[in-house]
Amino acid sequence: MSNHYKIAIIGSGSGGREAALLAGQKGLRTAVIERDKMGGVSFHRGCYAIRALKACALQYRNSLRSGRFGSQTELLKATLYDWIVAQSEVSSRLAEGFERDLCNLDIDVHHGHAEFVDERTLQIIGDRGGRRTITADNIIVATGSRPAFHGSSIRRMVNNEELLNLTRLPRRLVIIGGGYIGCEFASIYRTLGCEVTLIEKEAQILPGWEVEAGERVAEALKERGVNLEVQYPVYFEQIAERSDCVLIPGPNGRCVEADLVLVATGRKPNSNELGLEGLGIKDSSFLKVDDQMRVSQSGIYAVGDVNGISLLDSTAFAQANVAINGILGRDSRFDRRWIPRCVHTDPAIAAVGWTEEEAAIDGIECVVVKDTVRLISDNDRSVIDPEPTFVQVIIDVHTSHLVGCLVVGDHAAVIANTAAIAMRSGLTVDKLRELPLAQPSAVDALLSALRKLG
Repeated sequence: MSNHYKIAIIGSGSGGREAALLAGQKGLRTAVIERDKMGGVSFHRGCYAIRALKACALQYRNSLRSGRFGSQTELLKATLYDWIVAQSEVSSRLAEGFERDLCNLDIDVHHGHAEFVDERTLQIIGDRGGRRTITADNIIVATGSRPAFHGSSIRRMVNNEELLNLTRLPRRLVIIGGGYIGCEFASIYRTLGCEVTLIEKEAQILPGWEVEAGERVAEALKERGVNLEVQYPVYFEQIAERSDCVLIPGPNGRCVEADLVLVATGRKPNSNELGLEGLGIKDSSFLKVDDQMRVSQSGIYAVGDVNGISLLDSTAFAQANVAINGILGRDSRFDRRWIPRCVHTDPAIAAVGWTEEEAAIDGIECVVVKDTVRLISDNDRSVIDPEPTFVQVIIDVHTSHLVGCLVVGDHAAVIANTAAIAMRSGLTVDKLRELPLAQPSAVDALLSALRKLG
């Protein structure tokens, strides 16, 4: 069998997975190189793994609410170990399905660590030291990212990937970092019964999102008993471990005690050890790419977390499509404005397009409408137990086009995706409101906000 490919993809996480499937569907001879588990961080330690744990937590919480559905149940006798097993089974099932898809598309999979020999040649080093060489007309780097925090002299400080390996619950969990990873774990571990304190150095949690989103997630976490400490900078050299706890000092004499500390303060790219520096490509930080996802060397692309543009699955998917289209000779370019972004906090958040502040900076004259509805959707449970869903829409007053949408609550991704479709297809607000939809539907939350325009 020839060792030459049209496309070689390093990494099988979100970006690599999408690139491989799209390339295979287009009939391009493709190879995927993976040094760890198929599906990468996304399936095993990231988005899907955390969502599996969140599903367990939600099922547990819903069981505690069973009285409003006309039934009573005893408290679930679930343990963290059971939840970790369920998460592992989900990850394995997803990986097996992905491998079947690759097989059906005749895509070759090489297990091992890939290193560039030159801009068209890769050496693959297996676990036992065996080596093979392949060549490709185009190479896509999709190696993802890893927690910025790793290793500490304080044994009770872990990152999110290490936390997923622990099967004993701490009584007091402190999470340093109020981004979406910190917020996701705060909700899950609070549901399990831990005392949870979430620390953020900025004035609000989810500092990279709209203020409204951060405020609503903060309110939900507080209602569930999570302690929030904002404007609380942490200096790791001041953290002290005692025999019975870890002490995290803060400003104005404040101090928080923990049995376990999760450090969720950012991620760094898996861009080193690929041999890119030998090609003149700086690999000490996130890889720089143009709007066609190309690095400085012709024929080499970087998609997903490794380029640092946005560490979300939706971004990785979109970038993979741009790269494959470019390889096929199509003029495709990445523009983050058109890409829905979603984080699976509780409640979930999704958005697309401009924020109100961004629209003002870009000189878009717009009207902003906000609405909160008790959403009844196609989920039967919502008829009895509707959750509040917040929707904000931004409309260009001159074109009547939707230019931005933010959703916090049930079905956030579905609603934001609908807004994205309307934006890309050029639907005016009037045309969007006239669309006949199955009832009830999550999209009703979007239409409810649009109807407020009059």
